[in-house]
Amino acid sequence: MEAGNYLLSVEMITTANQMPWFFFLLVEVRQLAIQADMLTIAYGFAAFFINPVFYLFLVFIYLHYRRQMNLERQLFSARIQSPLLSTIRAVGMGLVGGLLISLLSAGLGVVVQAQDLWILWGLALILALIRLRFLCFAYAAGILAILHAITQVIPPVTDVPGLSFVWEMIRQAKPLPLLALVAVMHLIEALLVRWNGGRDASPLFVEGQRGRIVGAYLLHSFWLTPVVLFVQMEPGAISGALYPGWPFFSPEAASFGLMLLPTVTGFSDMTQTMTPYRKATQVAKNLTLYAIGLLGLCALAVWFYPLILLAAIFALFGHEALFFWSQYQERKRSPYFIQSSRGVKVMGVIPGTRAEEIGITPGEIIVKVNGISVREKEDLYPALQANPAFCKMEVLTREGELKFVQCAVYAGNHHQLGIIVVPDANTRAFVDLKRASVVELIKQKLEKLNVGA
Repeated sequence: MEAGNYLLSVEMITTANQMPWFFFLLVEVRQLAIQADMLTIAYGFAAFFINPVFYLFLVFIYLHYRRQMNLERQLFSARIQSPLLSTIRAVGMGLVGGLLISLLSAGLGVVVQAQDLWILWGLALILALIRLRFLCFAYAAGILAILHAITQVIPPVTDVPGLSFVWEMIRQAKPLPLLALVAVMHLIEALLVRWNGGRDASPLFVEGQRGRIVGAYLLHSFWLTPVVLFVQMEPGAISGALYPGWPFFSPEAASFGLMLLPTVTGFSDMTQTMTPYRKATQVAKNLTLYAIGLLGLCALAVWFYPLILLAAIFALFGHEALFFWSQYQERKRSPYFIQSSRGVKVMGVIPGTRAEEIGITPGEIIVKVNGISVREKEDLYPALQANPAFCKMEVLTREGELKFVQCAVYAGNHHQLGIIVVPDANTRAFVDLKRASVVELIKQKLEKLNVGA
């Protein structure tokens, strides 16, 4: 038994009776009877939740959100996101996402080889040394499919110790189910991105294209998505089929096992030109189109296998296209979180404050406070002091409509409205968000320690 993977041996037979079974796009399958040692299955699921990798991922996610919170405090002297709440949300949404990935993968007939998953992880980690975004399985699966095609036409390497073993593993790999799995994972990732709606986004001050400091939002979310996959095994494990023609993406497989695999799904993007919710909606749409396109190419490759190369190229360059398309859209639009001549534009709202209670949202413009027109953030707080007991504001919504809000002002905290305004000409602090490789990040840490000096 390999660390982190738990194989549950069960026996599966197909009965003569038939009944409908819905797996999203599938409409008719056969009734399934599973004869198994329920204690073994229960133990497998229990062992999954005591797996150290599970909690290692939990710690990683929490530390990520805690680092995000520390950055917010350095910039704004306030906490926008709660690390604990974000982690709980990452687990809850991730469990739902993992369940959907498992069901959709099983329903579409995705059966993988256990050794292929190790190759996938190895390639992903190597690619991360070049760029962190290459850690995504889309790149590793695409490269594995191309390498597999090369091993089919080039004679094996037998005179180099170690390389011959790797060569043989790649030659025996089955990349098509992996590419289909990548498509399913991105489809559910799109659902999670849309569901999250940018709630984990953090406001930042960054350097714009013309050297000025502008407001931006970093959308950087992770979800703990434990996945149950069908894996090909030796005869004597699972036999039979869920429905005629199953498994679709590995038709030569006849015996199967269940693998419980702890995984983390996440995405990262930044926007200077729109609100986090709009950016998340756009990202989810693009991911959905990418996933459907890749899944369609994988399905065609089942009937005409050479098309797997087209699917591999699409997995690689299609995913890169998502990255560059997002950057292109950011460049062609004007920055959104910059000063407005009509009033004080809101960059962010601190949770639990009066600004949140009265419904002020990022992107809105405060035009008047207590009847006094405000144009810069220096005008805001003197206007708040004009009425020591009550505050009335005229706010211009993102749609350009005027709304009136009001709240009580308590003694001693008239300046604590709870909003973060966009940067102005006097803003000097900003974050340098350079996309780095793992090697560059390690180098930066060593430089901070003055290693070798």
